[in-house]
Amino acid sequence: MRPYTQKARKGEQGVAIFIAIFALLLVSVVAMGMMAMAGTETALNSNYKSSVQAFYDAKAGVEEGRGRLWTGNPNALAGFMTAPGTTMGVGQVRYILNPAGGETVNPTDMSAGNIYADRQYSAEWGVNPPAGAPTIGSISTQAGVPGPLYKWVRITPRTEASAGIDVNGDGVLDNANPLYYDGTQQMLSSQIPVNDTAYQVFEVTALAVTPDGSRRLVQYTVSPNVMNLNFPSALTFDGPGPVYNAPSSNPFDVNGNDRSGSNPLPGCTVPVQPAKSAMGVVNPGDIAAASSGIPNNRLNHYLGAGGTPSIGNVSGSVPANEQTVTNLQNLVQVISNVANNVLTGPVNGLSAAQLGSASNPQITVVNGDLNVAGAGTGYGILVVTGNFTFSGDWGWRGVVLVIGQGNMQENGGGNNEFDGAVLVAKTLDGAGNPLATLGVPTVNWTGGGGNGVYYDSCWINNATSGVTYKVLSFRELSQ
Repeated sequence: MRPYTQKARKGEQGVAIFIAIFALLLVSVVAMGMMAMAGTETALNSNYKSSVQAFYDAKAGVEEGRGRLWTGNPNALAGFMTAPGTTMGVGQVRYILNPAGGETVNPTDMSAGNIYADRQYSAEWGVNPPAGAPTIGSISTQAGVPGPLYKWVRITPRTEASAGIDVNGDGVLDNANPLYYDGTQQMLSSQIPVNDTAYQVFEVTALAVTPDGSRRLVQYTVSPNVMNLNFPSALTFDGPGPVYNAPSSNPFDVNGNDRSGSNPLPGCTVPVQPAKSAMGVVNPGDIAAASSGIPNNRLNHYLGAGGTPSIGNVSGSVPANEQTVTNLQNLVQVISNVANNVLTGPVNGLSAAQLGSASNPQITVVNGDLNVAGAGTGYGILVVTGNFTFSGDWGWRGVVLVIGQGNMQENGGGNNEFDGAVLVAKTLDGAGNPLATLGVPTVNWTGGGGNGVYYDSCWINNATSGVTYKVLSFRELSQ
């Protein structure tokens, strides 16, 4: 029996070796599979991370483009884009370029080897981007700090065709008229209603490419924030019992006919507005009070809607945000939030930067008194919460809001003028506390010279286009 037992054990030992080898192979296969899965997961994570990075790089690009459209941005595109208040025509395009060191980024080069070619442009416009389109460099990279890896930002006007949206529902995707936005809806530039404040809509598109080749293309639709400013007259007394002491100077005029002044805005495409009252009051009985301050031989220097002098009850045309103490104070705060310059009075004079220019209108808020003299012209929106006193050849192109103490004083003649609109409202008492109801607005104008106030919708539009840009929509584009 013993020899048989030894042979059986030898056979069993062979089986054990086979099982051990098989188990080792199985463990090896499982280990290799797990390693492969880990490698795949790592690759997927890496690809996802790169793709997410490209997305946020592209988003940084559209944010830079949107931010630099604002004229108050330290690196604004003023002078590179069309002037605020004028239309960027269909077919125009601007690029912001952000190449890495030593590389060339040319989005208008459609050759097969150009990985930065703007091939999506033709999907919107039906043609390739125009060769030689104006370009400007990015300002995203700080010294020693790497910036976002987007390659270019494109800015174009928006049309129905480029957006793929039939805005007016006529069954045709218009590609000839740019779109405008009035705070409520988009509309064709050819269909902006009279008295409607609307601003052009732009598409801001950015391409980002990471070093390992991930690509993302995103797009904003933007338009200036709408403050709903509306002016029913060239000079509006927003409160009861206005005090108006007019100059006796023969060249002095207050005119509610649109663009009647001597300083037209070049290139303005805003439709000419119907005639406004030269001066507006908010109570029927205040027409006589305002008229009493005009010399009898100067009544025909107040021209516009209605009779002569052109003084109208505009209470039905004053927007809600300009009707009460609370709403007017809120309006001042809204403007202050987007202002280029917020100054604490008393302020004696404004610098050239604070005065701005037609292509770079400023929004300046003076919390307190403002005194200016000599020669000077401001552009944009001026808000004075204290007393506003000026003299000499001093004027403004845009909007002047004397909201607070509601007191505007001109001392001495000059030969400049106010083109746009002026509104005076008393909302504060002498200590700077809000009144329960609107107080008496006051305008004392002595030694008029050639000064005057002229309603001008172009300058109003130019002034209010200096605000920040609002994102109307955001989307990612296929490539």
